[in-house]
Amino acid sequence: MRYIDLPSLLNKRASWGNSSDLWENKVLKEDFRQHSHCKCWYTEVTMRGSDTPIDHRRPKAEIKQYKHYNFNKPLKATGYHWLANDPSNYRLCCTYANRKTGDGGKSCFFPLSNTSDYLTANGTETETPLLLDPCNKDDVKLISFLRANIVPATTEPTEQERVKVSSDIYNMNDFHIKMGRQKIWDEVERIIDMYCSGYMNQYACVELLKDKIKRDAEFSACAIACVNSLAPKEITDQLGSLLDL
Repeated sequence: MRYIDLPSLLNKRASWGNSSDLWENKVLKEDFRQHSHCKCWYTEVTMRGSDTPIDHRRPKAEIKQYKHYNFNKPLKATGYHWLANDPSNYRLCCTYANRKTGDGGKSCFFPLSNTSDYLTANGTETETPLLLDPCNKDDVKLISFLRANIVPATTEPTEQERVKVSSDIYNMNDFHIKMGRQKIWDEVERIIDMYCSGYMNQYACVELLKDKIKRDAEFSACAIACVNSLAPKEITDQLGSLLDL
């Protein structure tokens, strides 16, 4: 998961019109695709050759309870209906993350912490969502990777649970998605091994790693985790801010 600068994307709002189903607008969908380099905002799966599902972060028509977790019960039958045409509530996601597939899929889930207030149409209450939001820098920093596996980048139990719930609901543990991350990790590890063994100079190593961690690269957050875990300091120093999520 990489940080998505949603405010800059919303600057294009005037070109999306005012239809009653704004999330289906072709210009909006293309803008969302280009903004994230055609990658799912949750899983980082490349979406070329597929449609462009727009997820309502807060479900627009109904809310289903996820396992035993709390949710906005008063809105069970209506969802956050007043946010249906609010593009700040939109997230671009792949089919596996968006629809109920196997053990995951966001569907109409939006679990909250047990102590959360409930958001209402007048917006006077606040909520404490369990799902990590790619548009929140602090949320993005909570999730990391060890080979194909998702690991929390925090020791705080509540935040660890957020990572677990999010990775399950976003279907980030799907077999094919995990194997994609494993492939990237292996490629990055091989580059670092070649450098550390003297078969590659520092310049070549850095340039190859740049290709793996750039924002348009599939599973680049996993590649960054691998670099941070295995690369010597002189390499991470050269990469610098490119390692920021």
